Amino acid sequence: MSTIERLRAAQLDERLAAVAELAARDEVDAGELQALRDCLGGDLKVLQRRAAEAFAALHQRGAAVTEVLRAGLRADNRQLRWGAAYALSRIGAAPAAALPVLLECLGANDGDLRWAAADILVHMEPVPEREAALHDLLQAGDPSQRKMAAYCLRDLAIPTPATERALLAALDDREPRVRLAAMSSLVRMCREPAVLAPRVTALLTDSDAGVRRAAAAVLGTLGQRSPTVLAALRDAAASSDPSLQRAAHNALRLLGDAAAR
Repeated sequence: MSTIERLRAAQLDERLAAVAELAARDEVDAGELQALRDCLGGDLKVLQRRAAEAFAALHQRGAAVTEVLRAGLRADNRQLRWGAAYALSRIGAAPAAALPVLLECLGANDGDLRWAAADILVHMEPVPEREAALHDLLQAGDPSQRKMAAYCLRDLAIPTPATERALLAALDDREPRVRLAAMSSLVRMCREPAVLAPRVTALLTDSDAGVRRAAAAVLGTLGQRSPTVLAALRDAAASSDPSLQRAAHNALRLLGDAAAR
């Protein structure tokens, strides 16, 4: 069989062997690059990863692989779009053209894929539209996209007023996971703890137990000792939820409240 036929064989072992051999070559033709790119589009992560590594190896030896991968960003196959973005990230910082694909993948069912896409997005080529796109996704994406957009904004660590407003608004999101992500991000990015503390204090009575516990823990780190914050934490420390009790008691201790001693 030719290399192209082996790259498209039904047997995984045959395809992996062909990928490895192609990765070690000094010269490849357009058809072989196309077949190698097709390996990025399946559901088998091992094949996708090895193909991406092969593209990186070929690039290092001077093969012109960038354009065939950029074309993959526009493919109809979602897996191939992601595979192309992933392979480009193995060559260097992902290009601006990968941004729509990465934003799409923040909503993938596969958690590993979501976090991989987030990492690539945070470390991609700086593009002005990235922050605005994340703001839009935080507001209008599906629950997974909204959550991951908050974490991406946190990891980008660009505390602009627009980002703070977007994350503060996300504290009211209907999805508990998004509220948790927004809290986590704001703790790292908010420049005015006195503004954030009242919003987090309100979450001590959230409908979700995890959000309530996280709110208590966050208040302990903000250093805000207003009567409202302390009173709310004391109420939480007297709740019927043992985990919330512990989190609130620890927050009061961190804030130096006499009731926690």
